[in-house]
Amino acid sequence: MAPQCTALNISDGSLCQQIATSINGLFCSFHSRQCQGLYRGYKNRNAQLDALDANLPPYLANSLTPLANETFSAVDSEDTLRELHDYLALKYALLDRVIRARKLHHSRFFSLNLDYGHEQYLSTLSSGRFIVVRTLESLERRVSEVLYKKQKWFKWVRQCQDEEETARETEKKKIKKEAALFRRHVKDVQARMKELRAKEDLKRQEAYLDEAYNNRMSEEEQEAEWDPTEDVIEDERGNYVDLIKHILLLTESVQDDAQETKSSNDGIESEETDASSSIVVAKKGKKSKSKAATNGASGALLDKSAHDTKSQVRERLRNGIKLSYRKGFHVAGTIDNPVETHDKTAPVPDDEIDQLLTDMAEIKHLLFCRLLLSHAAVLPAAIRAGSVDDFLNDKEVTDTDLRDLALKLDNPGLQEIRDTCADLGRGEEEEDDVYEEPDEETEVNKLDERLKKMGLSNNLYKRGGLPKKWAPEREKQVTKNKQARQGIVDALGDMFKDSGEIRSQTLIDFGEIDDESKFKSKKIRVRICGKYIHNYPSEKAINRGGWLQFCLIAKDSDLRDAIKLCRHWDEFFDLNILSTFQYFPAAKWLVWKGDHRRKQLLQLGVIPYMQFDGGEELSNNFSTGSRVQGRRAHAITESRNFLCVNIKRNDPVTRRYLQYLTMLASKVVLLVRDAKTSKILRSPPKEQLWLHREKAGFGRASKNEWVVRWEVSEKFFEKGIFFPYWHFGFNDYYDVYIWDLEPGQNRACLYNIVFETLIKAHRFRGMQDQYRPAESILKTITHDPETMRTRDLKPGEDAMSIWEEIQKGRNRMLNTKGKTLEEQMAPDLDQSYFYGEADTLEDEVLFAEEFSTEPSNALYIGTVNALENFGNEGPNWERFVHDLETDEELESDESSGSDWSDESDNHLLENENQGDEDEWEDESEDDEEREHALETTKASSNGEDDLAMVKSDSPTMEEILSSVFSAEQQKDMAVLHLWKPPRDFRADVKADFDTFYDREKSRPFKAGWHAADLAPGGPERWEEAQAIVKQMKSFIGTSDDSFKHYHTIRFLDVHPDKHRRVTRDARDARAIAYLFFPSSFLFSKYGSPHKDSLLLNQRERALNPTPRRPHASDAKKPKNFWDEFDSHFKTHAVSDYPAEWDIAVRPVIARLYKAGVIGPTFLPEQNTPGKAMAVPTGPSGQRDLYIDFRLIQPEITFPRHVNHPPSKDWLMTQMHTFAQKHPGARFSALRLWSAPHFYPLMIGYDRRSFTSFTDFLGRGWEWIFVPKDMPFSETSIHHTASQRFAVFRKQLGDRVLHMRDLFIVMGEDEDDLLKYTTAAIFMIQTEPWRLEVDIWRSFMNVDLDFLEWADGLGNGWLD
Repeated sequence: MAPQCTALNISDGSLCQQIATSINGLFCSFHSRQCQGLYRGYKNRNAQLDALDANLPPYLANSLTPLANETFSAVDSEDTLRELHDYLALKYALLDRVIRARKLHHSRFFSLNLDYGHEQYLSTLSSGRFIVVRTLESLERRVSEVLYKKQKWFKWVRQCQDEEETARETEKKKIKKEAALFRRHVKDVQARMKELRAKEDLKRQEAYLDEAYNNRMSEEEQEAEWDPTEDVIEDERGNYVDLIKHILLLTESVQDDAQETKSSNDGIESEETDASSSIVVAKKGKKSKSKAATNGASGALLDKSAHDTKSQVRERLRNGIKLSYRKGFHVAGTIDNPVETHDKTAPVPDDEIDQLLTDMAEIKHLLFCRLLLSHAAVLPAAIRAGSVDDFLNDKEVTDTDLRDLALKLDNPGLQEIRDTCADLGRGEEEEDDVYEEPDEETEVNKLDERLKKMGLSNNLYKRGGLPKKWAPEREKQVTKNKQARQGIVDALGDMFKDSGEIRSQTLIDFGEIDDESKFKSKKIRVRICGKYIHNYPSEKAINRGGWLQFCLIAKDSDLRDAIKLCRHWDEFFDLNILSTFQYFPAAKWLVWKGDHRRKQLLQLGVIPYMQFDGGEELSNNFSTGSRVQGRRAHAITESRNFLCVNIKRNDPVTRRYLQYLTMLASKVVLLVRDAKTSKILRSPPKEQLWLHREKAGFGRASKNEWVVRWEVSEKFFEKGIFFPYWHFGFNDYYDVYIWDLEPGQNRACLYNIVFETLIKAHRFRGMQDQYRPAESILKTITHDPETMRTRDLKPGEDAMSIWEEIQKGRNRMLNTKGKTLEEQMAPDLDQSYFYGEADTLEDEVLFAEEFSTEPSNALYIGTVNALENFGNEGPNWERFVHDLETDEELESDESSGSDWSDESDNHLLENENQGDEDEWEDESEDDEEREHALETTKASSNGEDDLAMVKSDSPTMEEILSSVFSAEQQKDMAVLHLWKPPRDFRADVKADFDTFYDREKSRPFKAGWHAADLAPGGPERWEEAQAIVKQMKSFIGTSDDSFKHYHTIRFLDVHPDKHRRVTRDARDARAIAYLFFPSSFLFSKYGSPHKDSLLLNQRERALNPTPRRPHASDAKKPKNFWDEFDSHFKTHAVSDYPAEWDIAVRPVIARLYKAGVIGPTFLPEQNTPGKAMAVPTGPSGQRDLYIDFRLIQPEITFPRHVNHPPSKDWLMTQMHTFAQKHPGARFSALRLWSAPHFYPLMIGYDRRSFTSFTDFLGRGWEWIFVPKDMPFSETSIHHTASQRFAVFRKQLGDRVLHMRDLFIVMGEDEDDLLKYTTAAIFMIQTEPWRLEVDIWRSFMNVDLDFLEWADGLGNGWLD
């Protein structure tokens, strides 16, 4: 039997079937000559390579740097660079040919021989070729840098190359990817192999062999055989060119089996593949551990071709794609999920497909051009080329370069595709995006910095056991990437300011440079392969056409991948709405299709990403009683449903929504984290952070402790970041966590609360309004009347938009249960679910700035009042530190204002900062008094006779004082002479801190109290009184009575060193009392503007009282007070109430809440003892807020030492007795300030549940200060007044009487009354600075007849 040829065909690697005719009996005639030609060819090139290494260019011969590390930074000569380039290019060509020929020779003719020496030599040559390639790239970069160093855009190109260098893969990985690439394109490769085999068969003909042999011998006299290496290289280059053209849609597939395409479409499911995509996408996530080849996208590689031709894309879009539904409550037949498309995407007409394919080809060309920028070796050729074909036909572009380009083009990144889709339609001058981030203050806490310098820390506690800030690494990276992008743009801006002279002769033509070599803009475009691309990725939002192309081009990508690439929230929201209405013809982009509940939240801008609704199933309660056999036992499990969502930041709707949820603390618990600043803006108490807890054991369950198995904590946050199927590429959003307050709730309860609150936040007044957030989008899209496909409205088209379709009326809904459809009609909701008049009145209080014409900040800061902010942040510790050393005002206070008040929140109380500044100003006046005498003395010692005064005897202190102050002032100052403090008050740091804390706390407390004064004109009257008192203080300061307040503190035995406010409080008390005692105040420049004020005319004021609700608590109210409500709720449910009641109560509660007087309570509705009612009061019958506390009235008891207030008769008897003893007696009736609804008495945190109540919406509230409706509230204020009086009982004796919130001061005459009135006012208003005298409801320096007359008017002046 004749021996068979052992060689393998070079074209396809198949075994030759010819008879072996060579001398060694191994090869046929054709392969014998081919083997000899290969051998001689690589031997000759080896010799040339050795000769080349022996004759190095002068620069390399003299350089001590290894070739692998050479950067050529020292070379500035173009001739030297050109010489080096020619040398390296020739060496690379020789190395490449030698390696290819040796590999081909061994693999085709000696494949069964294991020659390890030959493999080692090949590895050495491959390493040398790799070094030469990298050196060539460094040389190309240096050449461009030398030639175009004046053109600043080069740095951008270099940056692209640096990024490519960082992410460069090894040659070994590229070879593996190349093999995978050709396996995926096996059909096209097989067709190419047929052509190569045909060529090889032609060469087998003897005549062709002889002719080729003779021609080769005549052309190359030194070669004895023909060298087939060049033919192999040319064939491989053709493979890469064909692949690139196929990906760029420049060619059609050789085999386009329509039946295979159809069967492929029929098998597509939304969970497996995206039938409308055409390029494999490389994701940056974790690689699959399976051995199957992957393309970097969501799933494994498909068996079919990874890149579809135009005909394949057309067929898919024309036939539609099958869909499958995820878990959820799915509804078909709605406006966004028509019955015709509930299980399959609608077909696309041919004319639209043609336009889509044209744009797809354009985008792929732009993507190819952008990839060329990262390849330094081919960049000159790419810039010279007028088209892609010109570039691919350029002989300077090696097959290795084409291989690298084909690999990158076959496996692009999602970000690269996104940027390229944004490039489509970008003009030469790109306009700025409409979206602008709000200007915000730097997120640097200056207070923290100052405390750090003093060695203190402001982070003394966490919010409810949670850190003040938390952010996952992903969000931190988003911020870094954004800063990096901005840095690049800024650097380019600086780069293009001046661009010196530019060479006229260059190797690469980068186009014209206008304006005499100076760029007008920091944004430039570069021409690559005939296409212009920008020097930066677009930061603008991609339009819907760009996203449509993205879903067609990005294979195996889904909507979540696109979400990661959105630049900001508005772009994401548009993408979300379009996907909800099935705008994109891709199965994986319709993952939320039909899920009715999720869709409702998505359309309103709430994006749920993690949810647990098994609280009802996991909660159970098992216990045995004491009468059963065995020990008492229990096993209790409680679980809460929760929902985690993302919502837009800095949006009025968001702020309203989060505020409404905050006020629903009796139903849901809320935690808000700002993704941009990483701050936790709102968090519940620590005891409300649990999500799942258990208790089990023997005995009573109440005596056992709960074991928390799952809670909201840092671990919960870290676990939660892995739940979303997507992550935002921006940080302009809030991360919101919502969970049920009560365990074991039905899963629908939490959803209903979230959705109903959204309706109110968006201010919807009907069901059709729920589409209003997407109105701008829905007005531009329509349903095709035949296929119900969602598409863009064409210019001038007479078609009904989806928005117009919604406005027509209700929709027919079909519940999808498997394959059956049950027709239903959408029910009409009760009007109470929508935004109404009561909601409007409430919003006018909570968000007053939204109803003004001035621009406002919509940031949610977690608090709406200074009291809550003070409770969260604490006092200004810097003030405490400085207060230990000096009485001077802090410089930081002058510029930054109050640290407990957030200046960026313009909806806080308006007068907080002003009151704080006035207080510090007043405190500084005390220091001015102390230094006034010394400063005046120094001033009097200055003059022309200073030298004479020095020579004469120095004056005594008495002489100095007599020359500055009057005799009356000296007498007053002598009161404090030699008065030593009983102890060193500064030595007791704890007591000093308590005083400081009371002083700091009094500021926000008083600001909140007066903001909650809902009496008609109450705040205005208070401001008027304060202004008059301030003028009186100025008047006293200029008179001989400027130091009279020293008598008050000496009389009460309160030393000025006790605390820094002693003299200020005494001066304030003196000024208030002086208003109603004889003086020339009204005739001075200080008092003349107020001489007509009703405040100073006590008789007229008594005749015109301010309308005020009765002070009686529930225990003192008439028995028929609640009859109207008792009769109503006997026949109606608790939720069924007249709208006028809610309209009257809601604004009042909002005012009290915003002022910080009440707050949300974490008590379920059934556990709150009070109920808000709207009771008509006064002659007008206008309804006001009253709280029904009758439920807890029997449970309230007082300790024995607590005295109840005396009767008014006892008070009048005491005054008559004093008047009989002193015929000239004068009286002052001092009323403590209080708001109509509460007393300024704080309730302990553990006692607030007893004063909690619910409003008509079922929202729970708790009083932070004692409500007047609380049973026996009169006793509480009377007890507090008694405690204040007990401190000074020794000094005041029986001259002061008190009943509830009323103090009666009695004096033998005016002077005596002035002394005791001033002392009584000081007693009321001094430390701890909570109580104040209500001047408008007080009478001073009057006789007994006046008081009896005023009380007889029936206005309750002495009640």
